[in-house]
Amino acid sequence: MAWFPKSAETVFDSAAIEGLNFLDGDLLALVFGRPWSVGQKCPFVTFPSKDGYQIWEGGESPIIHLFGEMDLPYSSDVTTAFERADYIAQEVGYLARRVGENQLEVIGRDKDEHLIITYDNQEKRMIDVVQVVPSSAPFVPSLLDSESRSRLPPLREAEEKGDEAIAQVKFFTPDSSWTWYASGFDGKDIFFGLVIGHEIEYGYFSLTELMETRGVLGLPIERDRYFEPELLAELEKKHRKDVLG
Repeated sequence: MAWFPKSAETVFDSAAIEGLNFLDGDLLALVFGRPWSVGQKCPFVTFPSKDGYQIWEGGESPIIHLFGEMDLPYSSDVTTAFERADYIAQEVGYLARRVGENQLEVIGRDKDEHLIITYDNQEKRMIDVVQVVPSSAPFVPSLLDSESRSRLPPLREAEEKGDEAIAQVKFFTPDSSWTWYASGFDGKDIFFGLVIGHEIEYGYFSLTELMETRGVLGLPIERDRYFEPELLAELEKKHRKDVLG
């Protein structure tokens, strides 16, 4: 989640982004008891559908965070946007397809992760995002992809190594500070690893619970596609240093 000091200008202020607004971090802190957002603001874009989505700074285009790992360019035509959507879908097990001349359909793992995205191909910008109400049970891919699953050793092996085990997978909440590093897996549902939450501790956590949990803004937990395996002891050290300043 991209947060900025409330008094600071952002890269989006001078851009021609229709529906740009900012989430008030002071209000979030008051309602949810999250002091880290005091004095901060988070940019959102509200589309004609009345649904709002986070906007992040990108390279050639600002990025709209739609759900999970489905992040698509705001400034684009539908062809370029589909190339990115299709790549993400193949990487993490979502579905993506073209609809007509200017729309994309993307489907994630949760019932509210089924969207029709419309682009203006002449102006090269995203102009609407509409949530599809499913008529039947949605396609539900796993939060744990096959490549990550294959790298995780058996649970007992990770337990025996403790903080000397390698974290192979990182999960995180995009709208809060919780993070889970998995160093072992039972092949079905249970991980062992390092959990960063109210405390920094080693223990067990469940794939099922990760897939069902939502953060303070209702966002699902994500897998960090860019995470490089690292020793649990080193990760613990970094997080404790962040806490202590």
